[in-house]
Amino acid sequence: MHGIKLLTIFFGQLLLCIIFVTSDLLSSIQCLDRGFSPDNLLCSNCHDLKQFKLNELENTCQECCTHTDNAEDKTIKYHRAILTLCTCKFGRYPQIEAFIKSKRLQRFPTFSFKHVVGAEPILHLYNDKDEEIQSLGIEKWDTDTLTAFLEENLHV
Repeated sequence: MHGIKLLTIFFGQLLLCIIFVTSDLLSSIQCLDRGFSPDNLLCSNCHDLKQFKLNELENTCQECCTHTDNAEDKTIKYHRAILTLCTCKFGRYPQIEAFIKSKRLQRFPTFSFKHVVGAEPILHLYNDKDEEIQSLGIEKWDTDTLTAFLEENLHV
C-alpha cells in the first residue's frame, strides 16, 4: 500500500513537471489563430517585431517559434543559390524584380537568377557538392527578407 502511494505521488509530480514545461508553449492551432505559423517561424526572427513597434507580439512569437540555437544549425551554409522565375511575372512580384535589378546582388557572388518560362519564384539552394538541398517558394518575401536570408545562409 505504501508503494502505491509513493508511485501515485511520483507520477503526480511528473505530470505537474510536464504541464509546467509545456505551459510556456502554445499549440500549433493556437499559434495559427494568433497569426503565427510555427512550422516555419524561427525564434531568431521574433526580435525583429520591435523594429515595427510590435513589441506586444514578441511573447506570443516566442511561444510559437522553432528554436535553432544549435551550433550545428548555425554552421549550415549553402554554397550556391539560384532564383528561378519567369520574367513575365515581374509585374506580380515587383519586390523580386527590385532585388534582381538592385546592387544587392553584388554582395552574393554565389547567387544567380535564372529565367524559366512560366515559373513562380523559387529559391534553389545547393551544397558544396552542387547537389540541390532545398527549394523555397518565396512569393511573399520582400527584398529585405531575401537579403537577410542570403546573408545568413549563403557562403559568400
